[in-house]
Amino acid sequence: MANQKTEGALLNKVWKIANVLSSAGVGFTDYITQLTYILFLKMDDEKEELGLGSSIPDGCKWANLVTYNGTDLVDKYEEILDELSKAEGLIGTIFTKATNKIDKPVMLKKVIEMVSEENWYMMEGDFKGAIYEGILEKNGQDKKSGAGQYFTPRALISAIVDVINPKITETVADPCCGTGGFLLAAYEHMRKQSKNVEKQKFLKNNALYGADNTSLVVTLASMNLYLHDIGINKSPIAYKDSLIETTDDMYQVVMTNPPFGTRPQGSIEVSTNRPEFIKTSDNQVNFLQHIMSIVKTGGRVGVVLPDSVLTDSAPSHKATEEVRNKLLQDFNLHTILRLPIGIFYADVKTNVLFFEKGSPTKSIWVYDYRTGIKHTLATKPMTREHLQDFVDCYCAGHMEDRKPTYSKKNPNGRWRCFSENEVKKNGNLDFKWINFKIEDKRDLDEVLNDLNQEATIIADSVKHFQSCVANNVSGEKNDDMDDLNVLTLNESLQVIHSNLQALKAKLIDAGVKGQLTERSKSDGSANEIIDAILFERNQLVKQGELREKNIIDKIDTSEFPYKIPDNWKWVRIGSLGANIDIPFADGPFGSNLKKEHYTKEKQVRIIQLSNIGECGWKNENEKYTTYKHLETIKRSEVHEGDIVIAKMMPAGRAIIVPKVSKAYVLSSDCIKFVPHKLLCKRYLYYAINSEMFRKQVLSKITGIGRERTSLTKIKNFLIPLPPVAEQIRIADRIELLLGETSKE
Repeated sequence: MANQKTEGALLNKVWKIANVLSSAGVGFTDYITQLTYILFLKMDDEKEELGLGSSIPDGCKWANLVTYNGTDLVDKYEEILDELSKAEGLIGTIFTKATNKIDKPVMLKKVIEMVSEENWYMMEGDFKGAIYEGILEKNGQDKKSGAGQYFTPRALISAIVDVINPKITETVADPCCGTGGFLLAAYEHMRKQSKNVEKQKFLKNNALYGADNTSLVVTLASMNLYLHDIGINKSPIAYKDSLIETTDDMYQVVMTNPPFGTRPQGSIEVSTNRPEFIKTSDNQVNFLQHIMSIVKTGGRVGVVLPDSVLTDSAPSHKATEEVRNKLLQDFNLHTILRLPIGIFYADVKTNVLFFEKGSPTKSIWVYDYRTGIKHTLATKPMTREHLQDFVDCYCAGHMEDRKPTYSKKNPNGRWRCFSENEVKKNGNLDFKWINFKIEDKRDLDEVLNDLNQEATIIADSVKHFQSCVANNVSGEKNDDMDDLNVLTLNESLQVIHSNLQALKAKLIDAGVKGQLTERSKSDGSANEIIDAILFERNQLVKQGELREKNIIDKIDTSEFPYKIPDNWKWVRIGSLGANIDIPFADGPFGSNLKKEHYTKEKQVRIIQLSNIGECGWKNENEKYTTYKHLETIKRSEVHEGDIVIAKMMPAGRAIIVPKVSKAYVLSSDCIKFVPHKLLCKRYLYYAINSEMFRKQVLSKITGIGRERTSLTKIKNFLIPLPPVAEQIRIADRIELLLGETSKE
């Protein structure tokens, strides 16, 4: 317990200095790197005082540094870094391409004084290692720093190591090691297996191997292992590009999370040095080939890869398909873990592939921890407990005992085995079978906060790129181009787009729950609208202009999705139609188009699913057809202001038809809704596009793949109805916040 309190106190002290430096313009990642250099100098000094010798040459030691102040301190520090970056062995690895990022003497002095207050060398390896690991983890989860691209969630690493189960006598490699998370977790897993001195010596000095082509990452990884008493004389981490530097070394276990995307422009082409590789510019595919080349026969692999490696087969990605086929032919890909978004820095869909070298793939077990799962780094991070069911199902060491949780009785079971025939029939490795949707449980404030963080990242990225370009244009050397620690603009823009869609959904939900506008006593009650509509309908029935029939079902209070304001009313959407016999209508065109609809004399434009976009009307790829009897399909004509609802997936999405020169006619995939003239069409449009309405649709969709809903069912879905004045205010407020133009 004392250690835990001390560890927490030290972490707070370290991070307090980080916040001070951040306000002075020193980024968290730069701070951690400088802390690493200074911490190593201090530990070497402590080691020498104990009579254990020093690894650092005279003139570059801790004692040489702490005697200086002011600008002399900065100058001496930079001189030491420059000298040590040229050293061999462990020193050269720790100080790879070392440069100073704290140019203000008072700030540099603060870090040195903080490190001076503790005796680091004599701390237990587990303890000081845990402190450093905690710093790396916190830094990796800070979006602004960009360090998350080097940081794989420790919960995921732990689960992968547990199921791969490396032995203390085996060799373990990570060819793109980041801050060394996989290697450190493997070490912790292996060291508990034996107290034999020789085995422990082998584990610390010869069992582990890591590489990375980013200098600051090599520094962080080397120090991370060093503080755990691993690689004391020579770091197991190498500063190299694993894809172009060939090796004859082979390993029994490979665990890694390689970088995704294409190789940076100007990099050496992988196929130049690796002619045996299938040629591709995709990092992840090249790393998969590299991993396949360095694992021994009988060796085991756990690798994190994006969906594209499992699915790509287009001519432009033919290499991916070829590598995938080679994997299935030469390796036993026995398990795939489908991961959710929200666990990494960028929202990329990923998987963990587990395979062994030496026999072809037959059946594949798949654990779907993606469908219906949502994590965030800040508010709902993935923990080791979240993956325990997968670890239990995996049956490490006794895979013959595996039992699926999927069955006909439990079609949403997450653990399923696909036979050799099913694998071949599927055509790729993208296995999906669970039918429920992911629900974004963030509230409006959380979505806005996430958007703000991404906007900050983009702003910082643009500044960084501008600086790099300006320096390159002026001919100055810019090492930052090698150690780029920000997301690409493309990645952040994708996250922004996703969050903007989530923001739109949250705003609409807030609107239809009465959370965006204030109540007014002068608004009256929704009951007044319903009474007026019913009175008008009864009058039309008496006049013989409308048939008397039960249009919709009565509502039971148990059906209410949530509580609404007192002057609102839950109604079925079918009761809100215009004063015609059929306020809803299906389209006659599509797969059920009959010969009598055709003639060469008349053409009509057809509304299709492709016209119903996320942001409203999409007037693209207009489809025309001909018809013969105008009156028989009159009810399917669609005019300006009508609401059109998708019947096929994405079932429930709606648009308001804009002003058009000619009328459209519904396809068989769409439903028309003509609202009563007393209602605000824009409010109904938003209510239909709300999460509340979508859930009703999803609960009722049927057919192959649960893809279709019916006119009868949609008529009976519930809508929260405010008084007309508030309907207008809600629609105005949503349009203002979303920057949309009026649809009425």
